Amino acid sequence: MSKAYRDRDDLDLWLLAKVSDDSLAFAELHRRFSGRLYALALRKTGSSEVAEDLVQDLFVHLWLQRAGITIEKAFNLYVFSALKNRIISHLRKQLVQHTISLNDIDLETLSSQSANLVQEWLSLKEVQEIYSRELAALPEKSKQVFEMSRSGVPNREIAQLLDLSEKTVEFHISKCLRVLRTKFGYVVNVLVWVLAGMM
Repeated sequence: MSKAYRDRDDLDLWLLAKVSDDSLAFAELHRRFSGRLYALALRKTGSSEVAEDLVQDLFVHLWLQRAGITIEKAFNLYVFSALKNRIISHLRKQLVQHTISLNDIDLETLSSQSANLVQEWLSLKEVQEIYSRELAALPEKSKQVFEMSRSGVPNREIAQLLDLSEKTVEFHISKCLRVLRTKFGYVVNVLVWVLAGMM
């Protein structure tokens, strides 16, 4: 990397990348920040693969959308804030898909978020508990079909595995959804969100 780029401040480099499509200026920004951003993502997610993906996606987004991105203050504040938002989105997605629990998210990440997001997480945890309880009360065959369906198993395959017709599988799924919608009442919208994340 040319010394001319190394001696420039972050915002100058960003403006070169943004206005002049200067890929070397952008590469210098990547060199300066990718390591620290990766360290943050790794600490928050606990996965080197996820951390790499989040940082890479961030820089790809910055480069592709540079013409429409305005950074007025400090470049480092912008990229760290953007990465934190991506980490939060990743953790929320994992929560909805039940691949992590609320208890697995470190307190620093949890406490640094807005009250609305914390409330959203707590509401989701409550809905998951209610959902599990109501699902357990369903007839065994209906519950089995419904859980397989929510796990992404196609109706045709469920029918073959359980020796049922596809129409019967569809009936069980519809029945479960109808019962759950009736039981959940005021939390039905959150429930549908949870179910969508599980499909």
